[in-house]
Amino acid sequence: MFCIGAFSCLTSCFDRLSYFLPFIRRYRTPFHQFNKPCVCKLGPVNIFTLFAMSISLTLVIIWYIYRRSDWAWILQDILGVAVCMTVISIYRLGNMRVITVILIAFFLYDIFFVFITPYIPIFQQSSSNNITTVSSSNGSANIQTTSRRPTKNPSVMEQVALGIGTNGEAVPLLFALPMFIPESELDPCLAVRKSMLGFGDIILPVKNF
Repeated sequence: MFCIGAFSCLTSCFDRLSYFLPFIRRYRTPFHQFNKPCVCKLGPVNIFTLFAMSISLTLVIIWYIYRRSDWAWILQDILGVAVCMTVISIYRLGNMRVITVILIAFFLYDIFFVFITPYIPIFQQSSSNNITTVSSSNGSANIQTTSRRPTKNPSVMEQVALGIGTNGEAVPLLFALPMFIPESELDPCLAVRKSMLGFGDIILPVKNF
């Protein structure tokens, strides 16, 4: 679904660029009618639109194939920009009361799924046992120590954004940017080494204000 939506939005964004150069919109494909296997009529299509569709389809296919690569965030951000721009340009909200209700609802939604879900029992993971075995040089002593360390379950938002439990498949409805920090300065306990921002955090404020 993301690929289909991104293809449509990116094509629309590219096609709008042609309005800055009106002369390139003069070139259109001729009218065609197909009689087999059924009667189908294809009207004139702008040449620049076909070019935009081909570029958009190429970028979407490349992202889908290499979406797990380290550099795939570049294409994902490009597709994300196109999606956000298209959504912002299409939908209109003119009622201040509706805007207020929507913002409050999404505010409570984020609080619940980010800060509350880790403490709900159904989302909690069982504690893990760490067993350490120490043996002497002659093999006569064998000491086992067991330490119980509770593990904190990530929130639902983190699971969706990071693809936890889905073999690495994450919902790509967010902007990703790696942390350009040397490895020596990074926190070794930091699991995610990139910054992320969801599309909703951009579309909702812009649309409502």
